[in-house]
Amino acid sequence: EKIGLEATTIASSFGKILMNEEKSLKDYNPKDIGLALCRMISYNIAQIAYLNAKRYNLKRIFFGGFFIRGHPFTMQTLSYAINFWSKGEMRALFLRHEGFLGALGAFLMYEEGASSTIIRNLSERRDSRANFVERFTVGRHYSPSGEVKPRGKLERTHSEKSWVEKFMEVGRQSAGMAKGGARGDAAASRDPSSATDYLTGVSEYDLWGAETNYLSSGLDVGVLHVDPSLYQFPLLVDPASYEPSVVDISKDEEQRSYWIGVLDKQIPATCEKALASQGESEEAQQKCDAFKWMFGSHLEKLLREPQVYGKFGLCEILEMREECLRECGFKDTYIVNKESENAAALKVLPDLLAELDAMDESARLLSLIEGVLAGNIFDWGSQACVELYKNGTILEIYKQARSNLKSRPWRVDTFDDFRSQMLRQTETNQRYRRAIMFVDNSGADIVLGMIPLVRELLKRGTEVVLAANSLPALNDITASELLPLMKQAGKFCEVIRGGLETARDLYKESRGVLPDVQPLSPTSPAYSPLYIIQNGQGGPCLNLRRVSHDLAVAAKGADLVVLEGMGRSIHSNYNTKFMCDTLKLAMVKNRVLAETIFNGEIYDCVCLFEKAEA
Repeated sequence: EKIGLEATTIASSFGKILMNEEKSLKDYNPKDIGLALCRMISYNIAQIAYLNAKRYNLKRIFFGGFFIRGHPFTMQTLSYAINFWSKGEMRALFLRHEGFLGALGAFLMYEEGASSTIIRNLSERRDSRANFVERFTVGRHYSPSGEVKPRGKLERTHSEKSWVEKFMEVGRQSAGMAKGGARGDAAASRDPSSATDYLTGVSEYDLWGAETNYLSSGLDVGVLHVDPSLYQFPLLVDPASYEPSVVDISKDEEQRSYWIGVLDKQIPATCEKALASQGESEEAQQKCDAFKWMFGSHLEKLLREPQVYGKFGLCEILEMREECLRECGFKDTYIVNKESENAAALKVLPDLLAELDAMDESARLLSLIEGVLAGNIFDWGSQACVELYKNGTILEIYKQARSNLKSRPWRVDTFDDFRSQMLRQTETNQRYRRAIMFVDNSGADIVLGMIPLVRELLKRGTEVVLAANSLPALNDITASELLPLMKQAGKFCEVIRGGLETARDLYKESRGVLPDVQPLSPTSPAYSPLYIIQNGQGGPCLNLRRVSHDLAVAAKGADLVVLEGMGRSIHSNYNTKFMCDTLKLAMVKNRVLAETIFNGEIYDCVCLFEKAEA
């Protein structure tokens, strides 16, 4: 009105300067000039975007770029302008990981280097696309060199903070209540562990669209990593619709509340193990404090904002716990328990193998499966199992589990189908060519449960590929731990020792690449090969969208997959169908999970044998 323009007309952003000839630029506050410049550019971007969206009849406009990233004011201005010009019919949207979009096309067509002979055609190349893996931790809490500098409540210098923290700190400060500076200053300076108040009903990510929202938590974003070494498991029947998690806690409020509660209650016990793994030093205690705050903040965020991490199942939340432990400097929390339990179980393995050898084939097959189910009770991720550890040694618990194993039929029981298949192969002098076996826990689980089953398949002429975790998670055995353990078992089992030696020789012949399935011939090695590889996982579940290169290669020619353990065959992949025969084995150590999936109860057993699907 002052300059005679209609209310619907936007004047020049620097109109006052041009109209007031008595003042020069030096007479204006540089901050005001900067604000006007940002507003002018933002309005210009918004108007161009609006006009293009109107032309193509679009209702949602996604903005990205460094001019926007970390600048709440710019996002608010764009949102206002789009809403103004479209009369509320269009929306301005901002992606949490928009900075990665520019490289998306390259990664979607990722191909190995020219030296690779593994990926030969377009269909194989699609299976080898790089995988986007979201890490939800904040960033390192200690110095880049890995040294921890005790500073009371984890105060960090600017140089010790990750780029994520620095980036988000700028965002908090710029949004730190321009309309209420005192509150913003308090939020920026206080200890993150004391930040528990959230603005009711408002996502923290709304920060980027409205500068008046208050960001109270010190935990802000995940980081999208790209790992070109991870592959999709080739034996999935329907890769496009594959979903590892059986329970989607982002949608099921009752399940979300229960599982977050379980994990929250386990934090003290997890910290106790973590502390013991590093000598209970003051430095280790500081790391524990960091883990409590970091993981606890994630759990609180998920309770309040279940969609904040997108589709989020049990697989993801369990792996998040391991990520937080690693971020805080705990590389292997259960290392002490794993070593002692492996040693104890190895002492009785020779007697167990001798006992199995004395049985006829039908009885031996049942005893092998019962041994796997009984051994699977050893799981430090289960509160029920933790209570058992308090009341006996590993061998006492194993013997008790064998004697108390629920009578057949088990809750899920297709063992007879599996036994019939094995007996039929014996009668017709056939075999499985290659079995991929996903193993679970250390101690009695692997030694007294899975090793005898591995030995049985090797004796039948089946090549065995043992796939173990790439990184530690709970008391799950890792591939680097499994190899020396199998060598120990080989000292009193020639089948296992011979299998490892055959695998070593075949590796040498193929120059370090996992060989194809070997045909049977008069010159075949005396023992079938026993390969030990990483599965690409860093959590207690199994996401077959992201497996290691060796595992993807090993799948070629495999005609049997064995999924052992609650995390790999019930928490995840219970409903997954494969292009080969599959055996899923687990003892259920959680009442709610048993009730949810098959209306069962705690310590129910699952033996699910499924024939290959076309």
